[in-house]
Amino acid sequence: MSVEILPAILAKTPSDYHRKLKAVEPYTEWVQIDIVDNIYARNQTIDAKVVGSIRTNLKLEIQLMVEHIENWLDSFVELKPERIIFPIESARDPIGLVNHMRAHQIAFGFSLDPHTSTERLQHLVDKIDIALLLAVNPGFSGQHFAHVVIDKIRQLRSMRPDLPIEIDGGIEPDTARKCAEAGATILASGSYVFNNDKMEGSSYNEKVRNAIETLRESVADVIPENNA
Repeated sequence: MSVEILPAILAKTPSDYHRKLKAVEPYTEWVQIDIVDNIYARNQTIDAKVVGSIRTNLKLEIQLMVEHIENWLDSFVELKPERIIFPIESARDPIGLVNHMRAHQIAFGFSLDPHTSTERLQHLVDKIDIALLLAVNPGFSGQHFAHVVIDKIRQLRSMRPDLPIEIDGGIEPDTARKCAEAGATILASGSYVFNNDKMEGSSYNEKVRNAIETLRESVADVIPENNA
């Protein structure tokens, strides 16, 4: 099984978004863009206008961490990203969201906070393209990994063996390997990739490249528990 590493961009300004996006472009096919509204989580990031203003050939995964999904969703749908993820905790009409995304032919999924049970996805697991488990509280990068997510990976895998499972937050080589062993297929990393002062490299872009490669190497030989 191949485990994919996604650089995760959480940017408060257009210049920060541009810098991070251009730093990862040569080294990845996908990038996750975190959108926070300062209501659902106490942080304020860029919006769809900024994302749409900077051209890229990368596949975009938009992770909405917002209280009122309906106020944000269509502005990102218009950008035609490869995938949009929204929080189950603020999804007032999950089936309506499923139908809306299917109508626009954009892949989608729901995210779960560290303290949200996987049972919240029980009636949706066969309708979504991906499930994302947050291993930190939403809104800020640089937090410690919540190990409760390891059991949640196993629970989702038992619900639907073929479901792509993404882990976001606290991803560095050790936690990346643990998640991959439990059955995660996509790992999103922000701080380790973009704010890693200990990573070797003569420039910011070189440090970013080395961080991505280090994460890839950490999961390259992993055999998931269900395949062992």
